[in-house]
Amino acid sequence: MRLRAFAACALLLFLPACGNESEAVPRRAVSKAVVSLPSQVLGLKIVEENVAGEVRGVSGTYLDSLGLFSFREEDDLLRGTLQVGRFNEVAEPERKRFRDAIIAQLGSTVPLQLYVGGRDVWLTSGTEQSIFTWFDPKGFYVLSVRSDYSFPRTLLRKLLEAEPLR
Repeated sequence: MRLRAFAACALLLFLPACGNESEAVPRRAVSKAVVSLPSQVLGLKIVEENVAGEVRGVSGTYLDSLGLFSFREEDDLLRGTLQVGRFNEVAEPERKRFRDAIIAQLGSTVPLQLYVGGRDVWLTSGTEQSIFTWFDPKGFYVLSVRSDYSFPRTLLRKLLEAEPLR
């Protein structure tokens, strides 16, 4: 149930956060993201979470689709989540101001910009979790990892290599 609450909160944060009310931007329905991820990484099972109920009826200014994936150990212990949002043609992910509007919605600390695997990644933290965010021309990614997980940056590097958005 915590995962569904996270998904609902994430939708509330990201979809309106990208928009600027002074701009006349058409709002579109958001669908499920088409993402290519392995079934396992670093011994963690990757499961696509069903957020269809949370996505249905939601419209986003800059998103076409949204997906949420959990990373679980064999005993089903949740170690992290990956949220993937695909931008539509109106989004401007190459603009710093656009990216900053999304990053500002995350975590409870000032984001720290890192360079990992040839990409800019922003790190912030929330309640007992590290939150990594990065962008590509197609979309954005938010990886939340529990603070007691031993390999958060290795997990991040593996996901950066995967380039999940199709």
